[in-house]
Amino acid sequence: MKDEKAEVIEMNEDCQFLKDLSTDENQNRNYNLGLWNLSLSIRDLRLYTKGIKPHRRWKISDVKWYFGVSGNKDDLLNKLLAVRKVLKEGENKTVGEA
Repeated sequence: MKDEKAEVIEMNEDCQFLKDLSTDENQNRNYNLGLWNLSLSIRDLRLYTKGIKPHRRWKISDVKWYFGVSGNKDDLLNKLLAVRKVLKEGENKTVGEA
């Protein structure tokens, strides 16, 4: 068995992402708003780290506010990728246990 280090992701507990992630109301959507925004933000940050602004009104401060994290563009991308990895691992464990 591998000895894996648990990565700690510092995140504001009152951030909008956690509220959207835990909301059951889908308001005629077939997806979770928190997961949707996570996927799009990872896409946008990958563009931004290569010097491409995703769209005219896009600001990195909005990403920091929504996810409750801080850091530069590379740190933010790594943190969001880690969050996605944790969510996928949790989803796989839940499916495997059922």
